[in-house]
Amino acid sequence: MEENKNNQELEIKEQNQEEKVEEQKAEQTGEPISLEEIEALKKENEEIKKKLEKTEEAAKRLSSLYQMLQKDFEDFKLKTIKEKEAIKEETIEKFAKGLLDLIDNFERALESFKNTQDVDNIIKGIQMIHYQLISYLKEYGIEKIEASGEFNPQEHEALETIATKDYEPNQIVKVLQSGYKYKGKVIRPARVSVSISVAEEEIT
Repeated sequence: MEENKNNQELEIKEQNQEEKVEEQKAEQTGEPISLEEIEALKKENEEIKKKLEKTEEAAKRLSSLYQMLQKDFEDFKLKTIKEKEAIKEETIEKFAKGLLDLIDNFERALESFKNTQDVDNIIKGIQMIHYQLISYLKEYGIEKIEASGEFNPQEHEALETIATKDYEPNQIVKVLQSGYKYKGKVIRPARVSVSISVAEEEIT
């Protein structure tokens, strides 16, 4: 009996304490807060904490993934640069080897010219080497610029003008130095003489 009485008193004290807490909260908010609302707030708070923890974990994973991707990109970039350099070196080496063959042909031709007085054969030999060289350059995308007909400032450079009745004005009369293009891009314009009318010459 004594024990039951003590338990009842303890329950009354706990109930009074809870009521005091509710009263204090009610005084702060101006409205009474029930135990159910307190439990709901606690539950909501726990859910928010869990969401924050998940968000932090996701942020860490994304940060780790970003660092990994950044490293992979840097490695890829370095590898690409090395591969480009290797291709460049290989192309230069291949180009040089081809030129060496042409130089060999030229040296053999020069040696044979020493023992002949036949000018025609000398000219033919030089023409053959010139043809081989032009053909070889074409293999690497280097082509001679067509320098005839109308003057084109995109591909031609006028070094002199010639007053003549034999050509229409602004026509190429003579090629002073051949021009070349690399894959369509002018690397050296053809240097030429350009015609002007006789009347223009008299004015100047």
